[in-house]
Amino acid sequence: MTCADYRAVISAHLDGELAAGPECFAHPSICADCAAWLAAARRLRELTLAARGPSSQRSQRLVDAVLNTVAAQGRAGDDGTSVAHEES
Repeated sequence: MTCADYRAVISAHLDGELAAGPECFAHPSICADCAAWLAAARRLRELTLAARGPSSQRSQRLVDAVLNTVAAQGRAGDDGTSVAHEES
């Protein structure tokens, strides 16, 4: 495995997406670059988990704005004309 492969597996493990075996965590003990990367990834995870997120009201406004934008794009082409949708 390459350093990029180890980092991908460890990253997925830190995100809770994948269970990484001990061999993945042994690699940073022999690779200084991956050890530094792992320390930074762990610190970023700590900071992210400790950060306050937006309020639920702010989150809902953001979701609504995105959905409205997507809906408007479905109703109009780039030039503002109506877009015909064909049935499959």
